Amino acid sequence: VVKKVPQSANRVAILLSGGAQFSEHLTPKEYDSLSRSKNVSVVGVKGNENMFMILNFKSPPFDNPLVRQAIAHAVPYDRIIDTSYFGKAHKWLGVVPSTYPGFHVASTQYDYNPEKAKALLAEAGYPGGEGLEAFPDSFKLTYMLERESEMGPTATILHTALREIGINVELNPIPQAQYGDRELVKKDLPMGLTAHIKPIGVDAAYGTLLSYVSANKGGILNSANYSSDMVDGTLYGSLAEGNNDKRNEMLAAIQEQLMADLVVIPILEFRTHWATAASVTGVVWHPDNALRLHDLKPAK
Repeated sequence: VVKKVPQSANRVAILLSGGAQFSEHLTPKEYDSLSRSKNVSVVGVKGNENMFMILNFKSPPFDNPLVRQAIAHAVPYDRIIDTSYFGKAHKWLGVVPSTYPGFHVASTQYDYNPEKAKALLAEAGYPGGEGLEAFPDSFKLTYMLERESEMGPTATILHTALREIGINVELNPIPQAQYGDRELVKKDLPMGLTAHIKPIGVDAAYGTLLSYVSANKGGILNSANYSSDMVDGTLYGSLAEGNNDKRNEMLAAIQEQLMADLVVIPILEFRTHWATAASVTGVVWHPDNALRLHDLKPAK
């Protein structure tokens, strides 16, 4: 029997009371708390879930690569991992899942360096953030209201970190339906915080096609309105390449370009978790991150 319980705190209480044998879609804080219960097992896997920032190329000043780089260097990656995810995450070193065949760690990386962020912002023409007030709509960090308990802590950290380099950001949680429409249909989110996009095809090429190929070349999502002839052409060339080593070289070149262009700001990859009664075994990870009830084995 599967019972829908909308509030994650209520799902935790039912699980702890023995009224349920498994639960999913809890917050990092709840999983961390449950991991200390002797009656509950928290099972996790490094799968394909991640968090990143959308900076829309069609929304100035995010068409300026120096502004994008400044924001990337202002993100306190380790603080987010430790505070928002209780250490159950790691810095994302690319823009497709690192567990997927064809993943490549790009030579261009963006570490937390607020002084470098300030210098890049000044080089872009906005010393100390001066002049950015001309783009009030661009600096609304938008995320799903329904995921406030999960996304809110990270959004607050980003708000503080960006203010420290001179960028004033307004936190803008909106309903999930509205967020999805703006992210996936209208593609008009200037700045977004996302942790729900994951390619279920276990392949770096599919992940690239899903999120980064130009819309007029068959790209499916591409919420940042990114466009690169090099990425488009090389991706389709890789799909026709029969030699796996050559294909991986092409995918590596694509990922180098995507990171150099900062197609999105990759923040972290987090573990996919489930909580079960201690007597339940058989949890199996699938790329859509949905449990299969037939996999679960309750104690006899």
